[in-house]
Amino acid sequence: MSKERGETKLGCLVLVVLVAMLGYLCYRVIPVYLERDGFHDDLLTIAGRATLQGWGNRRIINRVLQLGVDSNFAVEPKDIQVQHIRGRPEVVIVVNYSRTEEFPGGYVYKFYFRSVAPGLLGF
Repeated sequence: MSKERGETKLGCLVLVVLVAMLGYLCYRVIPVYLERDGFHDDLLTIAGRATLQGWGNRRIINRVLQLGVDSNFAVEPKDIQVQHIRGRPEVVIVVNYSRTEEFPGGYVYKFYFRSVAPGLLGF
């Protein structure tokens, strides 16, 4: 007869469940951060074009709002700041945005991000 009480089997099962939960969280969370990086890259492109082409604030804000829709991030006009560098055509775009993700069991988590995108001329 075996003198094991099943502790090893139970410990292995708990470990498998924990690894599965961690894998699922990574599956749901990592893409949000990767998409945030893509959003920031696109924001840098908008800032660069706005600097080179002399866009007005309204056009910049509309482009950022459209970028938020395309990227599935919640962006409000009040969360977008367009700063002009005095005496230069450069702009800096500051955006606060978020994304809400729902997890099993009804748990909802809201990710908050902030991006600062300078449109540099390269002088």
